[in-house]
Amino acid sequence: MGPILRPISRRHLLLGASALLAGCGGGSGTDSRPPAEPARRGLAVVGRQKVHQALPPFAPRRLREVRERLLPLHQAAPRPAPGDWLHDHPEDGQSFEQYLRASPTAPTRDRRHLVVQPLGAASRERAEIVALVGTYLALHFGLPTRVEPAFDAGIPPRHARRSREGGDQLLSGWILDRVLAPRLPGDAAALLGFTEVDLWPGEGWNFVFGEASLDRRVGVWSLHRYGDPSKGPEAFRQTLRRALKVAVHETGHMFSLPHCTAFRCVQAGINSLEEEDRAPLWLCPECLPKVAWITSTDPRERLRGPRDFCREHGLEAEAEHFERFLAAIG
Repeated sequence: MGPILRPISRRHLLLGASALLAGCGGGSGTDSRPPAEPARRGLAVVGRQKVHQALPPFAPRRLREVRERLLPLHQAAPRPAPGDWLHDHPEDGQSFEQYLRASPTAPTRDRRHLVVQPLGAASRERAEIVALVGTYLALHFGLPTRVEPAFDAGIPPRHARRSREGGDQLLSGWILDRVLAPRLPGDAAALLGFTEVDLWPGEGWNFVFGEASLDRRVGVWSLHRYGDPSKGPEAFRQTLRRALKVAVHETGHMFSLPHCTAFRCVQAGINSLEEEDRAPLWLCPECLPKVAWITSTDPRERLRGPRDFCREHGLEAEAEHFERFLAAIG
């Protein structure tokens, strides 16, 4: 029968001595990895050049006030059922205060752009979704974002490709190490690769929606399992909603956000497409302050921009939630 392959999410945190990865699977060695960039509030080191970061518009005290106002509107994480991510992968989670003490990877004065890098050609509808994801990332994180022209990474080496379930898969760690890390732009706070090809993170796993590094500013996600957006408006919205969730989640990991365990939150771990569809698009009261703090941006704008985007693109339920959160924090 062979080994039993465990279902896998885009959101498995792997904390190891040689690398910090979020998504699934382990790294494929350290020889090609650039050194991690230490990040501190107020001062960061990029290469050998010290640069000062912009101070946040809200001190942690103000962000705690935002958290308290949002708490009554958010649902606690449900008790994990068999097959759910936390049932199979118990995690401790992280508070806003713990995040402040963790020296997370941060944008700097020189690295303040989010960059989406398509890997290979995409269909018209999926290319449109990638463009919309770029727009949404800019609104969610409050950082300038661009989508680069598609890049052909060439034929993957034998160890980085396989066939499963009647289709091809690429090794996500190979994409991070060999494709994205060497192409990290000098102005990129985070580089997020996109592919239509299915991904898998390594031995013992069957697939992964995406994977990102917690300290190296690179991540990758796939639309392979998110449906066919060419089948009509509702199919397009479904694929878009799923793509927004994975892109926001993986980019959050690149700013050192671990999985959320306290609330229903876009940063929570996901173990299947069914669990993905039950997950929200928004951040919880612990994770929204983290994003506002690390990006030095107004938390109200982190809600207002996504609300307007969701209204424009037919994601009405999500828009209503963002509106309620905005009303709560004033």
